[in-house]
Amino acid sequence: FTYVCADNYLKKNGKLGFLITMEVFKSKGAGEGFRGFELKDKGVPLKVLLMEDMVDLKPFRAANKTSLFVLQKGKRTTYPVPVVQWHRKKGIGHIPPDWEYPKVRRNSTREEVSAVPVDPDKAVSSWQTAAAGHLRMQSHLKGENPYRPWVGARIEPYGVFWLKLQEVRPDRLLVVANMHSRGKTKVKPVKAAIEPAFVYPTLSGGDLVRYGHGEHFYALVTQDPLTREGVEMSRLESEAPLTLAYLEEFRDLLLKRAAFRKYYCEKQVQRGRPATYIPNAPFYSQYNIGPWTFANWRVVWKRMASRMEAVVLHTVKTEFGTKPVISTDTTSLIALDNKAEAHYLCAVLNSDIINDFIKSFSSAGRGFGAPSIMSNIAIPKFSAGNKLHQELARLSEEAHGLVKSGKPVDEPQDRINAAALRLWNIKS
Repeated sequence: FTYVCADNYLKKNGKLGFLITMEVFKSKGAGEGFRGFELKDKGVPLKVLLMEDMVDLKPFRAANKTSLFVLQKGKRTTYPVPVVQWHRKKGIGHIPPDWEYPKVRRNSTREEVSAVPVDPDKAVSSWQTAAAGHLRMQSHLKGENPYRPWVGARIEPYGVFWLKLQEVRPDRLLVVANMHSRGKTKVKPVKAAIEPAFVYPTLSGGDLVRYGHGEHFYALVTQDPLTREGVEMSRLESEAPLTLAYLEEFRDLLLKRAAFRKYYCEKQVQRGRPATYIPNAPFYSQYNIGPWTFANWRVVWKRMASRMEAVVLHTVKTEFGTKPVISTDTTSLIALDNKAEAHYLCAVLNSDIINDFIKSFSSAGRGFGAPSIMSNIAIPKFSAGNKLHQELARLSEEAHGLVKSGKPVDEPQDRINAAALRLWNIKS
């Protein structure tokens, strides 16, 4: 819509001012097309003259992320682009829409910063906005990341696969009830006895805090991490027949999932008839589940947030044995083989310098902690012989212990922040 307006309503060198979501400047994917700043079919460039970040003002009292920008037709965008960041003054909950401009100015502050593509080799990459000095400092953090991130497990519908553990019977079967009211899909309540083999302690993004987590719930994970499909039905029939019987209660519902049809069905279309979907995987197959989901050590962080909050996950003791605790798709994660490396990476991600860097190019909300943010951070690969890496690992372990006992982590966090600066040879 913005481009159509620029094309039809602007003459050469004409200017357009527009209110638009901040996501067009900060998001990956669709935002990259917008950030081409060119009417490609005509070869006409568009120059962004100014952007104003009004996300903190919340001028529309809604979840949208308001920004304002001015572009000029016929000239090419050059960087850095001047940016004005608006902030509410302390104690101002929101800016009422009936306030006139002078009152808005009295109750807010304006900071002049600059915007550049976060990837210097990719002009359409997300905008990084910060003061010039911070941009120079954060340039040390840019580069290839040796660690591959993943999104957490999609265990949907919640009402089928999320479980409340009610009892562990003497025969070691689990009496469970489905969380039928969770999620958007209407699911009938069911109580059943099932085998423990495919039941795992589970955390969502809302359960995580920096260096710790709240109480887990349980989820039924019936996906083979190697084949990336549901475990073979013959295996369930022999190893967990009661689990299969429980899933059969929801067969029709699970077959109707849009994602199931997309990834696990063959679509057949006959002229004049509705499309039919022929399953080529078990009806209880799930998504975003692979070896990384069950890795021995995982660094996990909130995907929907306003700051980086990472924690190391391993195994937990349950009433029916020790099991890896998995995380849902409201988290992102990096899978690792050893404890020291996991704690090193957790400390790095929780450092102030990394948090500030991520905030400079990823706006708060649904995509703040998406796996894609890691592609912009050049984290040094862990070396067991590196004293600084070992120090960061020890500090993370210390912080985890403090959070578990309900104590503040200010002291180890200050040392982590200082060590992270040394990691990139940045002077404070």
